[in-house]
Amino acid sequence: MKLFEDPSLDVNTAAEWVDVEYSTANRLVDQLETDGVLEELTGQSRNRFFRANEVFEIINSPLERITRGGQ
Repeated sequence: MKLFEDPSLDVNTAAEWVDVEYSTANRLVDQLETDGVLEELTGQSRNRFFRANEVFEIINSPLERITRGGQ
C-alpha cells in the first residue's frame, strides 16, 4: 500500500492511489480518519491534508529502536 511509502496525502492523492473518483476517495479517507489510521492536519474543511501518524513515526524512528522492539 502506498501509505507505507508516503504516509502523507490529500484526497486527490488517495483517489490516484486506488484509482477511484474523488467522492469515493473522500469517503475512504473519512473512514480511515474515523478509524484512527489518518489524522487531518490542516483543520480546514477544504484542501485537507492527512497523515498516518503511526506509519510516519515508524519511518522516522531510529533503526536501533525498531530492531530492539521499540524499547
